[in-house]
Amino acid sequence: MSIWLLHLPLTAEEEAHLTGRTHLPLPIEDVPDLSLMMRPVECRHLLQALHPEEPPEAISRRLERIWRLYTGVHAEDIIAVPLPARGELALAEVTGKYQYQVGEGGEDHHRVPVTWHRPILLRRFRKFKELLVPGGEKMHEIASAPARIAIRDTLPHRYNRFARWKWLLALFFLLGMLRALHRLAMTLYQ
Repeated sequence: MSIWLLHLPLTAEEEAHLTGRTHLPLPIEDVPDLSLMMRPVECRHLLQALHPEEPPEAISRRLERIWRLYTGVHAEDIIAVPLPARGELALAEVTGKYQYQVGEGGEDHHRVPVTWHRPILLRRFRKFKELLVPGGEKMHEIASAPARIAIRDTLPHRYNRFARWKWLLALFFLLGMLRALHRLAMTLYQ
């Protein structure tokens, strides 16, 4: 399971209705349906045809970004969307494959179906603030292990397989400590 960070330019009203959406957009622009592409070389030829004036390095960078999103986002991945107006980090679970749709105005929509989990307060991520500030890319995979763990720990139990057992482990540890203290007290009194 990968955890992705998606920065969407949303108004406060759009933030309020974000979790009602059944799909999230992938920030892939200027490209038609990618589901027809089987290999990166096909996408490279398409990009070269769409942007003949761009140098090969720019095409390679664009191809790498597009192909990483197209092939990297899978079902059960988590997409975190910062909502600064609400002070929350919305968490969406990808539930299916990449989809392509043409809008009413002829614009391309690259998207994935999602379901939503309970949002997290942004203040819980003060030490990971640099992750939540929009950078150069609109969507990227979170590479910081502590940030991934912090997000994963807030998800339901099936994502954190030991979450429901943590309290039992703590209880057994506490009972073990009490038993050791009892033995120590018994040896001191004898």
